[in-house]
Amino acid sequence: METALGMTRRTHGAASGRAARQPRAWRAPVLRFAFGVAVVAGLWITVAPTDGEGRWVQLALAALAVAGLVASGRWPVLAVAVTGTATGVAVLLGLTADPFALTGFTVFALAEQRGSRRFPWWMVAGVAVLLISSAGLSAEGVEERFRGLLLSAVVLSASWVLGVRTRQARVEAAARSRAEERFRLARDVHDVLSHSLGTIGVRAGVAAHVTSLDEADLRVALRDIEQGARESLAELKTLLHRERAGSSDAPEGLTPPSAQLTTLLADTVEHAERAGLRTRLDLFGAIDELPAPVRVTVHRVTQEAVTNALRHATASSLVISVRASSDCVGIEVRDDGRGAATGVREGHGLTGMRERVALVGGVLDVTAGALGFTVTASLPLIGAPVGGAS
Repeated sequence: METALGMTRRTHGAASGRAARQPRAWRAPVLRFAFGVAVVAGLWITVAPTDGEGRWVQLALAALAVAGLVASGRWPVLAVAVTGTATGVAVLLGLTADPFALTGFTVFALAEQRGSRRFPWWMVAGVAVLLISSAGLSAEGVEERFRGLLLSAVVLSASWVLGVRTRQARVEAAARSRAEERFRLARDVHDVLSHSLGTIGVRAGVAAHVTSLDEADLRVALRDIEQGARESLAELKTLLHRERAGSSDAPEGLTPPSAQLTTLLADTVEHAERAGLRTRLDLFGAIDELPAPVRVTVHRVTQEAVTNALRHATASSLVISVRASSDCVGIEVRDDGRGAATGVREGHGLTGMRERVALVGGVLDVTAGALGFTVTASLPLIGAPVGGAS
């Protein structure tokens, strides 16, 4: 029953997706056709042929040019050849005042799909051939034809350059998107595994090296390690499910948008204390009323700071302070570990914290004195209803 229901939902979803995409698939050819008809009405039909049969030749060439324009989405090379030939013949016969605007549209489509070089030398050569042919057919009106072909050269060149620039911008945007996705995935994986594995490592080290632990204490330690491993596995499954589903609606990070920040911070403190780190949590303001992205950032920054204190600082105590005001949120995590006389060397954790803070417009600062590390962050709030004490 569940399998059939699932297949029905997937089929319905796929059908809905196809139905939603169909208008978009038809929109581009219809817009190209409308543009072609407008150009023909303004720059072709208004040119009076010298004889009666010339009107039919004019309409046939115009229809051919519009057909090429409509086909430019799927066959850009053929579209350029068709529209260029039809317009060129009409220009030579004096049946159009079109400065290759229809051809310019197909040239843009070709450059957008396949263009690489900015300057179209081949196009300039083609216009030169048309100019020479036009001058050779008739000595009358050469200057006017020269001006028209010069305008056509400008239109075609600008179309090509604009198409190439559009293609390059699209490629660069795709590369930036892929890079941002890799960075986001690296942050999420680090958040999932670093804190829990760090806590598990500390607890396992205590259980392995402290000989005074009795059987009951060892069982408690093993249960904590098991719980931490299960939580990490569950969160990792959530991350993989979200990546496979391609969901981008959730805020940055894996923290549920509806989760209470005070509860999450209390859980972080509990994990730290289980690992043997004496921890104090000070909260000021309406912490749970913060916007979801800010709550996620506060949680992840605090979690990473606690992980660093457990793994690197050999600290015995830790103070976490989160203060929410009407315009910003301040975070401070301070331990009494060994510090760093040679300065702070940033790894994946600190880099991820800076990126998260920057995503919400905040500032992160990490200092190391003679006694311990201090992580401070300031996150701005724009129009967020924060107030009261908790």
